[in-house]
Amino acid sequence: MKIIKSLFIYMVVAMGGLGLAGCSTTGSDASEEGELRVAPEGDKLAETNVKLGVGYMQKGSYEFALSKFRRAIEIDNSYPDAHYAIALLYDKLGRPEAAKTHFEKAISLNPSYSDAYNAYAAFLCRKQEYEAADETFRKALSNPLYRSPQLVQINAGICSVNAKQYDRAEAYFRKVLQANSKHPVALYQMAKLNYESGRYLQARAYMQRFSIISRPTPQSLWLAVRIEREMGDRGAAASYALTLRKQFPDSDEAHLLRESNRR
Repeated sequence: MKIIKSLFIYMVVAMGGLGLAGCSTTGSDASEEGELRVAPEGDKLAETNVKLGVGYMQKGSYEFALSKFRRAIEIDNSYPDAHYAIALLYDKLGRPEAAKTHFEKAISLNPSYSDAYNAYAAFLCRKQEYEAADETFRKALSNPLYRSPQLVQINAGICSVNAKQYDRAEAYFRKVLQANSKHPVALYQMAKLNYESGRYLQARAYMQRFSIISRPTPQSLWLAVRIEREMGDRGAAASYALTLRKQFPDSDEAHLLRESNRR
């Protein structure tokens, strides 16, 4: 995936910190052991407004979401989740200075808020502040109790690719694969890195591992075509190309395939 497309990952992680179903709670209402504390009445009201705002945000009702997040901050300006949530929304609305202010407020209020560090690092990466982004990703990873380190490592690796820090990117992806040898994004990214470095045999090995555990995507099929062309296996390249044309005929990658066949 390209870095812009990959930023969807950051939003998934970011929203997880706001207590949505299926995600761990990492905001200010959780203790180090992961158990919820009994919050004072004002804190509960602020939390309720944040959760309502998240619901509106997911539905695309940004004006209502903004009003709920602002209300939460008005109730309790020291509530990290409220600043984190409004930072995500300001970022989405194209207000980077406001987003930056609230990201920094959230992590100043909760220095172990790994979800906020991760989302803020993504924000910095989009602004091409790559070294600051990597430092912020590392802060997210410095929390030994954080439950989603692989997502941060994937994000940090993709950001490092954008920064042309390929060795650093590879180190992040290898850490992911050490923890989960079947992580599809890490396998794809390692195949891509090896291909772009001219290590085609290694690229093929990672792509084969990816193909075993993941459904094909336009990006993975196009990468597989190019790998097999470099390896001189016309049959394998043609097989991947056929799948790409049949399953994703309108994709950018199918267009690139057609252009390459005209040369």
